[in-house]
Amino acid sequence: MKGGPFARALGYFPAVRRRWLKGMFCILPSSGLEFVLPLIIKHVIDGMQDGTMSTTTVLLWALAAMAVTLVKGVAKFGMRWYITGASRDFERIYRQDYFQHLMSLTPRDLAHLRTGDLMSRSIADVEAVRMMLGPGLMYVSQAAIIVPTALVVMGAIDLTLTLAMLVPFLGLALVIRVAATPTQHWSEATQERIAELSVVAQENFSGVRVVKAFATEAVSASVFRTMGRALLEANMRLAMIRGLTHATITAIKDFGALVIVFLGGWHAVQGTLSLGDFYFFFHILNIALWPLIAIGWMLGMYHRAKAGAERLEEVFRIEPSVSQPEAAVRPDGFRGDIEVRDLTFAWDEVPNLQDISFRVPAGGTLGITGRTGCGKTTLVQLLARLVDPPPGTVFLDGHDVRELALDHLRTHVGVVPQDTFLFSETVGRNIAFAGDHIDEERVREVAELAQVHDDILGFRDGYDELLGERGVTLSGGQRQRTAIARGLAADPPVIILDDCLSAVDAVTEQAILRTLRETLSGRTAVIVSHRVSALALADEILVMDEGRIVERGTHDDLIGAGGLYADLEERQRIEAEIEAL
Repeated sequence: MKGGPFARALGYFPAVRRRWLKGMFCILPSSGLEFVLPLIIKHVIDGMQDGTMSTTTVLLWALAAMAVTLVKGVAKFGMRWYITGASRDFERIYRQDYFQHLMSLTPRDLAHLRTGDLMSRSIADVEAVRMMLGPGLMYVSQAAIIVPTALVVMGAIDLTLTLAMLVPFLGLALVIRVAATPTQHWSEATQERIAELSVVAQENFSGVRVVKAFATEAVSASVFRTMGRALLEANMRLAMIRGLTHATITAIKDFGALVIVFLGGWHAVQGTLSLGDFYFFFHILNIALWPLIAIGWMLGMYHRAKAGAERLEEVFRIEPSVSQPEAAVRPDGFRGDIEVRDLTFAWDEVPNLQDISFRVPAGGTLGITGRTGCGKTTLVQLLARLVDPPPGTVFLDGHDVRELALDHLRTHVGVVPQDTFLFSETVGRNIAFAGDHIDEERVREVAELAQVHDDILGFRDGYDELLGERGVTLSGGQRQRTAIARGLAADPPVIILDDCLSAVDAVTEQAILRTLRETLSGRTAVIVSHRVSALALADEILVMDEGRIVERGTHDDLIGAGGLYADLEERQRIEAEIEAL
């Protein structure tokens, strides 16, 4: 995005403008009143010194000081309330935008990024940008008001002493400048180490069964420990730089105080500076130096935010390979007629599918089979436009799928993928994932159709059983049957079953298919399976090999042809007989 790493973040400003401006308005009285209280004390000290201050006058000045303190406190509260609240709103919008962008991308678009890294960016990096655009800007704004005002007031009191104070001011600027480069480097390193640690943790938690199966707990712990030490080292380096910077700034601040004590004290002794002015000058210096210290803190925050914004922008720069067409079509009365014309598709340079053509009339059933890696899943992804097909190759009801609105297309074309993913929710909510319109009765109905109802009743909490991550508490077959129930619950006119019965035994598979035949009656179905028995009653079966359709016809026709399909059927039949023995 043009305009630097913060251009996108600043683009969210209109949404939080009102609250942010209220906070900025509160900075004026909260910063200006910093000078009023010491000014009151100065008058009291001078009045007591020259004997013109009565008890009543002191009481009145005390009441004025209390009023100033109260107003300043209210202004500071408003400043923090509005600016911090605006930054939290900003954080919410930024993170939501990031999530929506991720949802617009396909798995292939994100293939080069890992889940833990994406999570780290959505949490730590967004928070870093929020801190800079919220509290960071608040402190910089305070400094922009307080420091010039303080210098003018100090110059009016004692010009010589003020010129002497420019030395620590310049020292602070030099320290901030020198600390900039290492602070940026180790801020970026820290965020990268957090991302790496998140990746290792997420992958090991998700793949805990594999870790246990291969007894690699010690190896995983060692890798996590190494990543943790790398993060510790980066954080310690950053803390050391920040500590040295803070200590140097504090030393410079204390040096300025010593200059005032000696030079200002000498002026007071000479009578060119009253005790009240001496106190006032000393107090104003403290008021002016603190915002400068905050700027040093802001510097580290800026570099961390810059690194975070750049990491977020890396994701935002990824263009969706499948996008909503400008003039999206939403046809009424979706029938479910599928047609593929001369489809040739390649992931890279070598074609994965070549010269694919077929038609499935509305309400028909198409079976697709073939050896592993022949292109079955790729073809399914093209039909549902999970991957963009070439123009003029895939049609639904006569419309090119590239012209259909994505939400409309995917509402009417349900896909039960080969890789069954279940959420860390209850079984019932996983089945009803397609929307709130799916009631409990429908959930139980489709669970019975998918032959998983009895299994669910065997759980301690039935349909309210909470699943682990990715449905880890279920067996492979239970996960696949739950995914089938989820696909059926949406009740789409077109349903695609992509080898989603591979983890189910042959007997259960036949029971599921028997119940599905009645359910699928009147809707278009595409059944992909490496098992020939699952395709026996399809209206037409496509046999694929090396990205091409090598055979097509009904089950009986293909068996009689004695080709690849017949060979697959014979091998599977022999395997079934051996398994039965």
